[in-house]
Amino acid sequence: MDNIRNILKFSMRMEKQGENFYRYYAGKIKNTSTRQMFEKLADMESEHYGILKDRFDALGGDESIKVISWVVDDKNLMKSPKIFADEAVAPDAGDEDGLISDLTIVRMAYLIEKDFSMFYKYAATKVEDQEVKKFLKTLSEWETGHMEMFHQQYQSLMRKEWEDIGAYLFQ
Repeated sequence: MDNIRNILKFSMRMEKQGENFYRYYAGKIKNTSTRQMFEKLADMESEHYGILKDRFDALGGDESIKVISWVVDDKNLMKSPKIFADEAVAPDAGDEDGLISDLTIVRMAYLIEKDFSMFYKYAATKVEDQEVKKFLKTLSEWETGHMEMFHQQYQSLMRKEWEDIGAYLFQ
């Protein structure tokens, strides 16, 4: 039981830090689609925090683990978010210096989501209860979806940067 509490407590802290990261950088990113992605992810991390806090708060005595619903209604929570239409993922034309900083921020976001995914996956191996294990694996899948989304955005921004550099190098 303490193991599950510790996992949930650490998970809540991770999700809150993720939300804070996305909210902070959403105001600094120049690329419109990336900014929208960060705003949406901040909301999603807040929802994840709420799910974890509900489970943490519901844990009482040793028997309480069996009465908590570990099933997650994911109608509104995306496992592999497709937040934007394909054409909206393309980088904005314009401020080239902004793309460099956006690249760095998106890469950090990718690594954050990768860490979240790996943590939940690992945590699932450390609990006995099958419902809790399934719950943690679901969270890992969500974070993997976020990670993949940031990887795509990073690649898109990087391609734009390469095109700009190639125009100078191969004249």
